[in-house]
Amino acid sequence: MQNALYIEISLVGIAILSVILFNQRGNIGSSLLKRQFNRMVYATIAVLVIDAACWLIDGTVFPYARELNYFFETWYYIFNILMPFLWAVYSETALEGDAKKARAHIRILAVPMVAFTALLFFNLKNGMIFRIDAQNVYHRGDWFWLSVIFSFAYLGYASFRAMRKAIQYRGSCNGRQYYSMAVFIIPPAIGGILQTMYYGLSCIWICTVISVILYYIDSLNRQISTEPLTGLNNRRELNKYLAREVKDAGHAGVLSMIMMDIDRFKEVNDTYGHYYGDTVLIAMADILKKSCKSTAAFLARIGGDEFCIVYPVDNIEAVEGLIAKIQYNIIIWNAAHKDLIPLSLSLGYSVWDPENDKSIDSLYRRADQKMYEAKRAKRMAA
Repeated sequence: MQNALYIEISLVGIAILSVILFNQRGNIGSSLLKRQFNRMVYATIAVLVIDAACWLIDGTVFPYARELNYFFETWYYIFNILMPFLWAVYSETALEGDAKKARAHIRILAVPMVAFTALLFFNLKNGMIFRIDAQNVYHRGDWFWLSVIFSFAYLGYASFRAMRKAIQYRGSCNGRQYYSMAVFIIPPAIGGILQTMYYGLSCIWICTVISVILYYIDSLNRQISTEPLTGLNNRRELNKYLAREVKDAGHAGVLSMIMMDIDRFKEVNDTYGHYYGDTVLIAMADILKKSCKSTAAFLARIGGDEFCIVYPVDNIEAVEGLIAKIQYNIIIWNAAHKDLIPLSLSLGYSVWDPENDKSIDSLYRRADQKMYEAKRAKRMAA
């Protein structure tokens, strides 16, 4: 009866993951990340299938049943470490900006998996990881813990890397993605602890399915809230964030809004085409991301060549400091790209007045007005 229940749970997990694979088709990141995510999902499906086969065969008697049990249990242990490794590969690719460094890290990460896989072939003789008795019943070996340690080492590594990035990019759409990756480990960890403590319980892989579902749903939510070209928050997400901030009665310090507009962007589009214009937008978004790094700034592209930062800080000086940092990073970028058209921004900012401002529209209007005043001043000086 218990075996049948675990088989049914595995089938439910397989069905759910199959639906995700069928529907996600292009919804998660770049093509490379998509392939890596798919591999991880396929590995999870495979281990669910193998787990169901193990429960089906364990304790049964028929010709070559024990050999078949050894076969499936060996593959179960292989995929038990392969799936966490593939999640670590996906995380490493998503987190590491340098593709060469990511590949080097992945090669190092592969060493424990290869070593453990080789160890499984020796297990067929000495039963140090698992054994199948004469009644065709599975038993853990003395080295069973190696599988647990390696699996959670991969998940823990991915979570640690993601959490560091999340703290570094807190408040940004990338930060939210990194937090989602960091907490991926929680359901499998709960399932793994229970399964390790209570021999005969099988729940780690359905818990892993829960993690995949939660991460997938979060990725869909990010697509709804993210502007696709630059990867920044869109206006819808900006308005939601502002609404939460202005309702915070206990907010201390200054809630500021910085509006930015790329100078002469229409001329760039008209002269060099929209493809080059897109590269300008991406470059400016990268400069702004770099400038807002390790701050509580909320960055969004609100349309065309306009960007917006909502920055809750202690004082006005911090706002002006961020603006100075943006201008400095633009100078650095221009110096490093002398063969391209120099970038420049017109900026203006406003501060939320809780006593007089009735809606966030007033905050928008004041910041927008200051931005266009800066733009007019540049035109008159030219």
